[in-house]
Formats: sequence, C-alpha cells, structure tokens
Amino acid sequence: MFLHVLVTQVFDNLPAIDIAGYFLAALPNCSVQQTPGTMWAPLLLCLLSALLATGSALLCEVCESKGKSCSGPLQPCSPSEGTCVMGVAEFNLGANPYIYTAKSCLEPENCDPGPFTITFAPNITVRVNFSCCATDGCNAGTIPVPAVNLVPNGRQCPSCYAEGADRCEDMKPLPCTGAEDHCVEVTGTLTMGDITLTKAAAGCGSPGSCILALGVKKYAHGVEEVLTWAQCYPAPSSRGEL
Repeated sequence: MFLHVLVTQVFDNLPAIDIAGYFLAALPNCSVQQTPGTMWAPLLLCLLSALLATGSALLCEVCESKGKSCSGPLQPCSPSEGTCVMGVAEFNLGANPYIYTAKSCLEPENCDPGPFTITFAPNITVRVNFSCCATDGCNAGTIPVPAVNLVPNGRQCPSCYAEGADRCEDMKPLPCTGAEDHCVEVTGTLTMGDITLTKAAAGCGSPGSCILALGVKKYAHGVEEVLTWAQCYPAPSSRGEL
C-alpha cells in the first residue's frame, strides 16, 4: 500500500498510461493491460518481483589482469551463474612468459576447482589454479600459482609443442617430475581476454589437468578453451618404451 501511495504521489500530475508505459518498457517480462485506473496494482507487483529477483542474485567480484592479482566491482550474476570463480594461470612458453588472472560469475557445472600443472618441454610449462565459491564477494583476494617441482618421479610421456599448429609432427620422450604423473595431449585454442593461443601440445600433467576435454570449456568470463583433440592417461614408467 505504501509503495502504491508513494508512486501515485510522485507521478500525480503525469498521465497514468505514460508512467505505466515507462515501467513496462524497463521491465520486458511484465505483461500488464494498460487501462487507466486498473493497471497500478499488477504493475507494482511486477516491479516488486523484479526488485526482489535482483536483490537475490549472487554478487561476484569481476576483473581481469595480466598479473597475479586483480580487483574489481561486485556484479550481479545471471540466474544460471550460481558460482563465483577466481583463477590464475602462469604460462612459460620459452621466451614469452606471462600471467593472467580472472574473477567472475560462472555456471556451477563449469567449475573445476583446484590446481594443475603441465610440462610440454623443460622450458614450456602451464601452471593453473582455480577456486569456486557461492556467497557474495567470496572470490575476493588471491590464490597462488602451483609451485614448480623438478624432482623426477620415474615416469615419462610423449612431448611436443607446436604453436599455431593443428597437430604435433614430432614426439620426443619427456621425463616427468613432481605430481605430473599423467600424459596430456591437446589441440585447440585458448582465449583469455585479448590473448588467443592456438597450439598442438603433449607432455606430463598433474591429475587435475585431465579436466581438459573435447569441445568448449568455459573457465571464467572471457576465459574459454576450444579443444579439437584431448587425451589424458596415466604416464608409463620411464623404464618402459612409449
């Protein structure tokens, strides 16, 4: 009742049809018959429902940077995005090392939390960490890039890295280290903001790297990978043959 009185007082000198038309244009999901004197009650209910829906949306920090951290405003998520995500990735591609951090809303089914690392060659590595949560502003702060472990673990994998290629022409055995006890082979394109990387690659990966799969994988807003080939399997002993 209070809301009805307030609105009618504010717009008392304006035509009711014009006022209702304004709100209906702003709320496309509302369907109210525009008849003078009878539209206010259903229109106000529709407006109140929209305000309640907005107020119940999950709020996540949204930002990106070419560094180990970023900060940005809290933004409401869409109904399908019930998770906040924070991710950091460190790529050492020979002479071109770089880091990328992103925070955003995300669909829960796209969330694969936890770190993983892949070594395609001694000087070509990928180290990634993701964290997911489901309360307002929970993706604030930072998460660490997985540490490097160069201790041999007695396993080996086929190895290659061909940027801009759709397949590896020459595979060489690569001794695996640390927690990287799986063999990973991928072909596709990774997009991170304004960075796009297409490659065919193979090497040693930690168990978490097996989240890489055929098709489209969304990690965060603006961070997406499209793989045309993906394979992950336990690495054989380095005493055997590949």
